[in-house]
Amino acid sequence: MTLPPNPRQPSSRTDKGVRGFDLDLHVTFARPLPREEALTVLRPAEGFTVDLYAPHLDPGGPVPSARLTGPLRDREAVRALLAAWLQGEARSVEVGLHGFLRSTTGATEWMPWRRNAVLPRSSVGSVAFEEGVKYVLE
Repeated sequence: MTLPPNPRQPSSRTDKGVRGFDLDLHVTFARPLPREEALTVLRPAEGFTVDLYAPHLDPGGPVPSARLTGPLRDREAVRALLAAWLQGEARSVEVGLHGFLRSTTGATEWMPWRRNAVLPRSSVGSVAFEEGVKYVLE
């Protein structure tokens, strides 16, 4: 016969979260875009979670920037996206492999960047995707 665990006794088992690095992209548009147009610009970045940043007072209004997060699958495809955005609708892009701790409940805590590297817009090929390094292309 197995007894149920006693809630007053501490569990000997520790639930551990997940630690790792995700691609973190922050795109600032050259001009605020209508929501649908911003999503159209970002659509080629398949497989990423997209958060549109809009003013709190007008959440349905123009979108000045967006954040995309997710696993880095293809470095060259991401570089091609960055180049296309910087030649088109983006004023600047911040990109890097951002360290995180994700709890067993799903809450994510992002670690501070280890270093920033500021590059000219034309240097997309210099983005090395080093863990903890944020590349700013402007």
